[in-house]
Formats: sequence, structure tokens, C-alpha cells
Amino acid sequence: MKRVVGAVTAGILLAGGAVYAEDDEIGINMGGTSIHSANMNNYTVGVNYKRNEGFNGIKPRVDFDYVNISDYKNVKALYKGSINGVYEFTDSKEGKFQPYAVFGVGYEKVDGEIKDVFDSNAFAHGGLGVSYKTKNIGKVNVEGKALQILGAEGQNNEYSLTAGVSVPLSLDGDECPKKIDGPDEDRDGVLDSVDQCPGTPCYFSVDQYGCPVKATLRLHFDFNKWNIKPESMPKVVRFADYLKSHPGTHVKIVGHTDSIGSRAYNQWLSEKRANSVLQKLVEFGVSPARLTAEGRGEDEPVASNATAEGRALNRRIEAKLTYDDQNHNN
Repeated sequence: MKRVVGAVTAGILLAGGAVYAEDDEIGINMGGTSIHSANMNNYTVGVNYKRNEGFNGIKPRVDFDYVNISDYKNVKALYKGSINGVYEFTDSKEGKFQPYAVFGVGYEKVDGEIKDVFDSNAFAHGGLGVSYKTKNIGKVNVEGKALQILGAEGQNNEYSLTAGVSVPLSLDGDECPKKIDGPDEDRDGVLDSVDQCPGTPCYFSVDQYGCPVKATLRLHFDFNKWNIKPESMPKVVRFADYLKSHPGTHVKIVGHTDSIGSRAYNQWLSEKRANSVLQKLVEFGVSPARLTAEGRGEDEPVASNATAEGRALNRRIEAKLTYDDQNHNN
């Protein structure tokens, strides 16, 4: 029997402080590096930070690596820093395995350098890797790279092979704890076998069928402004991604303000904020036919307007979601 999930409220609330994208990752890896032979016997350890908001599918990553040199004359160690792009060949939501390519430029400081033979130089490097997503420790990664020294003829190339882990950097409480013992890929507390809305993000609570009944996001609006601040944009991107993966959803975006200013002005400002979010969802690929916007001014506060903190909470966006019958069957 088909059913309709009733209107639900997704409170998109303002909060102060820095906000990181949910999927930004910090990683550590270990392995070996080859300098002048096929042997990977130079111990390597590194750390990296990857942003999962990129350009044309390429995500930025910053790497720092240390290589202990054990097989090349008087050279003791290498210290490397690089700026890289990561291109993932599959969507991060598809499957456990995710192959990727990495490429970038950097600088290598040589401890015990030999002039014109093995000295400090800039480099370019690239390679391939694969990540395996786990439920408990983030991702397990294996990566191989080749490095070319720039501007120094005759110096050996380097090859490295490393393995490590990367974990999401989430400072806004979006991590999902395990709620049940059975198979539950999105950790919403509903078994995968009966979950009618798989892939529900962490910030949703769900009904018995695994479909959202409430969501809380955090957006930033400055006083008297309606533009979405850059640090809040990853939240809107994730919300858009969810809507695109669930085409049966329809959304009403509702804007709210604090009580400073006239009632008429605040009504106008709340409409501007609602339409600002709506337009961003459209830019991120959500069909405008599924979206409506309205403003409710200062009339529905969630906190006291007598304090700065309360007024900040009242400058908010709410989203009401409804679903098509055909996407929710008993």
C-alpha cells in the first residue's frame, strides 16, 4: 500500500564559528620509496589534508612526507611538501571501493644533499590509488606515485608505494554512530532490507521506513544580509545532493529573521533569504519545479530576541519536505 510521508521540518539554523565540510579528510600513510633501484627500502611516512569540495571533480589535497634514506651515499632524509589535485573515478556514494588519480607539484628538501647529484629541488609527481570505505575508521588507502625532479638534469626519479587511513574531519557533530547491530549502511537505525530511503545523511532523523522526518543543518547569515556565507555552503551542497538522489521530494524553503527593524522590512528580508537558498539548490542541480520559497519575517522566533545569541538563532531557514506516493511503498 502506498503512503505519503507527511510534511516534515528540516531546521536550517544559524550558528557561529568555523564549519568544515562533513567529508573533509585528514590522512596518515606509511610505506617505502625507491631512489635508484626497484627496492622500496627507504621508509616513508606522511600526512595529508583533503578538501572534498573541488572544481570540475578535482579535489585539493596538501601532503607532507618524510623519507628516511638508507641506500644512497651520504643522503640522510627527504622532507617533502606538495599541493595536489585528486580526481575520483567513481562517486563517493557508490560502493566501498573508490579508485582515484593524484597529481601535483611540490618541493623536496634533502638532508645530506650532494650538489648536482642529489640536492633540494622542486618536483612534479602523479599516481594512482584506491580507497576502501569502512564503517569504523574512515577509509583505507593504497597509493603509488612517481616523482620527477624539475630543473635538474640527471637526477634520479623517485617512486613510492604507501598505505594508510583517512578519517572525516567533522567539527559540527554530523558523524553517525552505529545504532543497530544489523546491516545499516547509512546508520539511520533502520535495516537496509526495509530502508525505503537509503543514503539518508546523518543530520536527518527517520521514521520506521528510514525516510527523513526531521533534519537540522546550520547556515550563516550576517545581520541584515541574505547571502549564504562560504563556510555554510557545504551544508547546502550536501542538502542538494540528498534531494537529487531522492527525486520524489518536494521542498518549501521558509525564511525567518530576528525582530530588529520594521515588520514589513523583516518580511521582505525573510523572503530574500528563502530565495537565496532556493537559488543555490537550483545552481547545485535541484529542479526548480520541486522548490518553493516563502518568508515569515519575525513572527516565529525560536529564541529570545533580547540577546545577540537569540537573534542569531532566529535568523534562520527552515525547509519542509514532502514526498511523492510512488517513492514510499509499504
